[in-house]
Amino acid sequence: MRVGLITNPPWVSDSSSSTDGIEQQLVKELATRVGARVEWIRRPEAELLEGLHARELDLVVGGLTSAVPWQKQVAFTQPYYTDTIAIGAPPGSAPPGALAGRTVAVQNGSAVAAELTKRGATVVRMDDVTRATSLAAAPTWQLASMGYTRGDLVLQQQKHVLAAPQGENAWLVEIEHLLHDRKSQIPQMLREHQ
Repeated sequence: MRVGLITNPPWVSDSSSSTDGIEQQLVKELATRVGARVEWIRRPEAELLEGLHARELDLVVGGLTSAVPWQKQVAFTQPYYTDTIAIGAPPGSAPPGALAGRTVAVQNGSAVAAELTKRGATVVRMDDVTRATSLAAAPTWQLASMGYTRGDLVLQQQKHVLAAPQGENAWLVEIEHLLHDRKSQIPQMLREHQ
C-alpha cells in the first residue's frame, strides 16, 4: 500500500525514524485488515495529491479536510471527524462573549487568524499555541488538553477526510468501514497525541 504522508500533527507525525500520528495508526490498521505492507511516501501535499490522481499512490493522509480543492481529481472519504475551532480561556478565566479588542493566540499559519481579525481581535501567532497564556483559538480537543475553558464562540468547523484515487469504489468502501469502526475513538486518540 503506497501511502502519501503530509506532516500535520497530530494527524500525521513524521520524523526520519518513525511515523506516528492518528491517521498513520488508522492506515496501519487498514493495512492489517487487507493484508498489505505500508510504504510511506513523503512529498509536498500538491505532489502527493497529483500522484494519487495519477494512481501512483493508494491513499494520502495528513489532516486533510473536505475544503481541500481537489474534489474533481481525487476521491475523499466521508468526513470521519469534525474539528470545531473555538475560543478558549486559560484556567481561572472566563471565555469572552465577543472578540473585539481581545488578544487571541493562534497557531502560526492557521487560517483562523483572518477570522479573528475580522471579528476585531488582535492576533498573536505562535509556533506552539499550547504555550499560550491568554485567550487561544484552537480545536476544542486541544483547548481541553490545555486545561482551557471553551466558550460559545466558534470560528470554524473542519471536516477531516482521507484521500483515495477516484473510481476505486471497493477500496473507498474498505477505508470507510475502518473509519466508521474507529470514529468514536478519534477524540481519545487526539487527546493521547497532544
